[in-house]
Amino acid sequence: MKMINRYILNEAKAPIFFGISLFTFIFLIDIIVSMLESIIVKGISIIDVARMISFYLPMILSQTIPMGIFLGVMVTFGSLTKYSEITAINSMGISLNKLLKLISIVGVIGTVFIFFLQESIIPRSYVKLQQLSIKMVYNNPVFQLKDKVLIDEVDKYKIYIDKIDAKTKDAKNVLIFYNDNTKYPTLITGERTYWESASMILDNSKFYRFKDNGEEQLRGEFKEKRIPLTSYFKDIEIKMKDIEGMGVGSLYKEYKQSNENERRPFIVEMNRKIAVPISAIILSILGVLLSVGNKRSGKGTNYGVAIGIIFIYIVFLNLGMVLAYRGIVSPFLGVWFSNIFLIILTYSLYKKKGRVI
Repeated sequence: MKMINRYILNEAKAPIFFGISLFTFIFLIDIIVSMLESIIVKGISIIDVARMISFYLPMILSQTIPMGIFLGVMVTFGSLTKYSEITAINSMGISLNKLLKLISIVGVIGTVFIFFLQESIIPRSYVKLQQLSIKMVYNNPVFQLKDKVLIDEVDKYKIYIDKIDAKTKDAKNVLIFYNDNTKYPTLITGERTYWESASMILDNSKFYRFKDNGEEQLRGEFKEKRIPLTSYFKDIEIKMKDIEGMGVGSLYKEYKQSNENERRPFIVEMNRKIAVPISAIILSILGVLLSVGNKRSGKGTNYGVAIGIIFIYIVFLNLGMVLAYRGIVSPFLGVWFSNIFLIILTYSLYKKKGRVI
């Protein structure tokens, strides 16, 4: 029995890994396209892009592991059935229930690993992602600046930029209002501006200071004027706002501290973070039941069936969450409906296959 179990698990390793990789890549496509745009348009380094993708990866894996296990199990048992290995295994006294027990252990391992990702890795990755975003802004604030827009959230400065050079990222015809606790702000102009070490460097700049009655008090010129923005970035506090980056424990704390009208999103997300990992167990069992006994089904058929069921599962899950967020259905029903659908399908197949195998 141990030898057979080891053989089945060895056969399932590569398909499960392939399935997880496939669905992870599909989920990453949108992020990768967005990152490519950032490289070309905003000048973000490839290293920073790779780091950002690595921080997104745990969040994506928490969703794709159940799907990958399902596809891998279907391919594995489809192959075992096609070459009559399942028949040989059954002739050795190994029943369908024993096979399901073996594969359900794989699903349990996947579930435990997803819980580990959600509670330990994902919150840290989410904070690291925010820190990296701030670092990129810190090193090059031009990412946040646009043509012909007044920006008034940088320290005591209000900044107006007439034009930003798409190639050099330098700003032209910059107008800066510095509020130094006087009635009228000091006016600073610059022909060309670039960013260096969280500071704005103005070439050929002029400044104008005014009295309380509005008359000009002082004016001057600088060949180069440095305006440090360090305090703006130093005071930024990393706070996790996106509930998808929180663990169940953090969500529960936020739920207890929020008022009645703000609790629904936290309840929905807590249910999702429990329902999705549990689906790995259900899908692993369903993958076996869909594959055994279908000798004519090849890998192509198994891929199609697996992707079709995953598509239905994702649609039901997202639709249920939308209805739950809007208060049309309860959070439990909205989130768990997709799992209930899988359980009903699994049970019906088990009753059918149990009589044949």
